[in-house]
Amino acid sequence: MNTSAPANTPTGTPLNAHTACPCCGERSAQVIANKDGKTGDALLTVSCNGCGLGRIDPLPSDQELADWYANQYRQAYKSAVQPALRHVLRAGRNAQWRWQWLCQNTDARWSDTDLTSQRSLDIGSSSGEFVYLLQTLGFQAKGIEPHAGYATYAQNMLGIHVNNSTLQQGLSHEPVGALDLISMFHVLEHLAEPVSALRTMGEKLKATGLLYIEVPNATRLCSPDYMFFRAHTLYFTGPTLRKLLETAGFKLLAQSPDDSDNLSVVAQFVGVERAESGAEAGTKADTDASHCLVTAHRARRWVPYLVQQLQDGQPLRKWRVRQEEKRSAAQYANGLALLDDLYGKKAA
Repeated sequence: MNTSAPANTPTGTPLNAHTACPCCGERSAQVIANKDGKTGDALLTVSCNGCGLGRIDPLPSDQELADWYANQYRQAYKSAVQPALRHVLRAGRNAQWRWQWLCQNTDARWSDTDLTSQRSLDIGSSSGEFVYLLQTLGFQAKGIEPHAGYATYAQNMLGIHVNNSTLQQGLSHEPVGALDLISMFHVLEHLAEPVSALRTMGEKLKATGLLYIEVPNATRLCSPDYMFFRAHTLYFTGPTLRKLLETAGFKLLAQSPDDSDNLSVVAQFVGVERAESGAEAGTKADTDASHCLVTAHRARRWVPYLVQQLQDGQPLRKWRVRQEEKRSAAQYANGLALLDDLYGKKAA
């Protein structure tokens, strides 16, 4: 992916982007950042004048993304080709929290349902902890993971159905209207053509099926260099996430607060025409074109950030969490034994 920006372009500078906004089609934008926060390389990130969605510019092609995630992403940003046990523990706990949030925000539909009849697909399933949790609960659960090492780990260690493929390839094998649940955690921000991808997902869901998404909140508190980097093509706020889903033909059923560190939504696919008519019949579309990503980035400074981190005790808290994860994970021979104990699954 060849993504560059003029050196030292100030935050807030207006420009016409190389590629149009994948949500609303607008090219006029403002500069948010001009370098990769992890590598220091030139990387232009902009905020759309039309809808406020953040994105890198120019956007990479689907093939460029597929090649990079299949071969380089985990090594470049995770320094691993398979997960360490403490990361399995953390991911397993996150999977439990996500399932609890889904149950709490879907009117307890799962408590009244025979889960063995439910079909689920986790897109970007990583090392498979959420897929394995759903399978443990009774779902006919499977996943899609583009990284060969992590997909192989999920298949061989956990014995679950994880397809080592791109999102587009994996979805092409799914029948129309067959899935009860599609989950996608910290994946949407990696896509270059999110509207078409979401519409394809919608077509694979049953009429009553649910799409469950979690993305990082791009306005959350962080260090000045942390937020914007090559691995993320898109940057969301609560309003821009909802706008994108509505554009793709989804109706929002539940959402987390807009000031959450991670933004979670549950939605149902109703089709583009119904989504548009519903928006017209209601209040004005929930669109954030105020460049709050620009405002948030301008406010990020090292001294206030470090002072707040120290006042909140974050360094010590993070150290304690890491030590607890290492101690707890070290008790297990492998990831399967760890997850079986965490999920309360008894050996056959």
